[in-house]
Amino acid sequence: MKIAAFSVRQDEKQYFDTFANVYKVELQINRSGFTADDIESVKGCEAMSVCDGMCDLSAPVLEKLAADGVKYIGFRTIGYNSVDLEAAKRLGIRVAHSGYSPYSVANYTVMLMLMCIRKALYVMMRSHTADYSLGPICGREMQNMTIGIIGTGKIGMAMARICRGFGMRVLGYDMYPNPNNDIEYVTLDELYARADIISLHTFLSDETYHMINKDSIAKMKDGVILINAARGALVDTKDLIEAVESGKIGSVGTDCCEGEDEFIRTDRKYDDLVVNHDYIILKSFQNTIVTPHVAFFTDQAVSDMVESSVKSVVQFAAGEDTPLEVH
Repeated sequence: MKIAAFSVRQDEKQYFDTFANVYKVELQINRSGFTADDIESVKGCEAMSVCDGMCDLSAPVLEKLAADGVKYIGFRTIGYNSVDLEAAKRLGIRVAHSGYSPYSVANYTVMLMLMCIRKALYVMMRSHTADYSLGPICGREMQNMTIGIIGTGKIGMAMARICRGFGMRVLGYDMYPNPNNDIEYVTLDELYARADIISLHTFLSDETYHMINKDSIAKMKDGVILINAARGALVDTKDLIEAVESGKIGSVGTDCCEGEDEFIRTDRKYDDLVVNHDYIILKSFQNTIVTPHVAFFTDQAVSDMVESSVKSVVQFAAGEDTPLEVH
């Protein structure tokens, strides 16, 4: 089997080499993302390995890929919004998303939480100006706080276990609850009302788009801490900015933002200014921590993502099922 891999970073290359040998496949490595202009480069390949947000797998593109013999697509990301699943099904193209260590994102989320609770960014900013006074930097302790986790899949459950280890009260909301002693499941409105910290770990869909908005924020505690290491569009950024400015939201730690696909994974130090105004405004507050979608980025997770994208398409070719297939 020959696989065309796109958006391959340098840190992924060693894992592609390893798993190409393990699963006996031939790889065609491409550093850039996949667009309709890259159709020719996929000829002769049965499968593709891609990253969500960095590929165009719309219906017209899938039709051309199917005509050229592409049968399988393996994402190296949990998200797969870039593919038209209805068109893929119609064309007989099987699609799988990625599984990877949930602790990569969970650990990073806890770091953001701690930085928000202890006002770490503000402390560091003051120390750079030689202000070593205590001032308004008194923090809180985690065992005295309640966290509300929205989305209790693998990452949400890993978060729950870590937070319980810190002695926190853990509330959870999920359309499909995962029975576990680490989580007290409640309604979404009850979670908003009781949680000192709200952490988002749910998928992005029509139902969850902008689920954090002016109305839901109004149901939250004054001074609530909001953490988002899932998808930027779960949050209405304009409403979030307004809530930070009013003090309704006391602190924000986010690893993603609406519109980030325009600039994510690029170096913009010198050229091509980032003109996402909401993103720039959100970064400007001293009580917000905004990072560029790097929560997943650990050696274990990168290895897992590369392997799962290769393994899934090999399983497809063998006529097997994979738990990572999306429909």
